[in-house]
Amino acid sequence: MWVIEFLHVLVGILWIGLLYFFNLVQVQSMPKMTEEGAAKAYTQIILPRALFLFRHAALWTVITGIAYYMIGRGTLEGIPSPEIMIGMLLGIIMAGNVWFIIWPNQKKIIAGALEGDALAKGKRNAFLASRTNAWLSLPMLACMVAANHGGFGF
Repeated sequence: MWVIEFLHVLVGILWIGLLYFFNLVQVQSMPKMTEEGAAKAYTQIILPRALFLFRHAALWTVITGIAYYMIGRGTLEGIPSPEIMIGMLLGIIMAGNVWFIIWPNQKKIIAGALEGDALAKGKRNAFLASRTNAWLSLPMLACMVAANHGGFGF
């Protein structure tokens, strides 16, 4: 049981860490990298690997979270609680954003398959889904912590 919980926390940290990196570092750095000619190398070498880890960390966070929930449902204090259910729902929505909005758009952008308005729209959709995930991560993390520490009620 503790192995699944450990893996859930580990891949969750990887996922949310990359989410914050993309939103707090990459988005602000890309214009400067483009000006200095470093954006192409970044998008061809580093970004594909980071996106691979990002989307698979999202997938494995959901898988290990559901497994942890199913195994511990009758034995762990606080499971099932309203907080954990809300946190799980937010995590599943976020993983859906990764796999069905962010990744398909980033894949086309990296491959150079989009131009003009389609490129701008693809970048915007990926950005908005990623920014949505960054904001959803705050209540999701709060719910996950609250579920194991007495909930939000005092």
